Amino acid sequence: MGDRKRVRGTENRLRGAGFILRSRAPELTCQEIYALLTVYQALCALQTRAAEHGGTDPDRISFTITVQLARLAVAAQAASDPTVLDSARHEVITELLAALLPTRRHRQCQRIKKPSKNTFEVRKRDQPRTPSNVHYTLRVTKHPT
Repeated sequence: MGDRKRVRGTENRLRGAGFILRSRAPELTCQEIYALLTVYQALCALQTRAAEHGGTDPDRISFTITVQLARLAVAAQAASDPTVLDSARHEVITELLAALLPTRRHRQCQRIKKPSKNTFEVRKRDQPRTPSNVHYTLRVTKHPT
């Protein structure tokens, strides 16, 4: 997990674009996908617990910072007892609450779909092309030898 790329936008990813699963067999690929989804759900639960603990909106907790702090905590606490893991979780929650994102601005305009810039009609696949008004005239001439 050390080669994570920076992601722009609002989507949440554990890995950057172009990530290739290591598993070759279909069953192992499913297992790897379930493992990634489980880690994602655990990180979201950590965000939610931190938001509840701090009495703030979960949207103000950065997913990227959550991933980074979880990696550091897991690497440092590989084979610890439950009390050490619980204190590590409290430290991560404290650090998450210290690095809150700014509050979102209120929308001034409705979210609507922007009109298409294309003013031409969309042709369906089954529909034949409309005849055009272009006419061609071919003149065949023989060159003198």
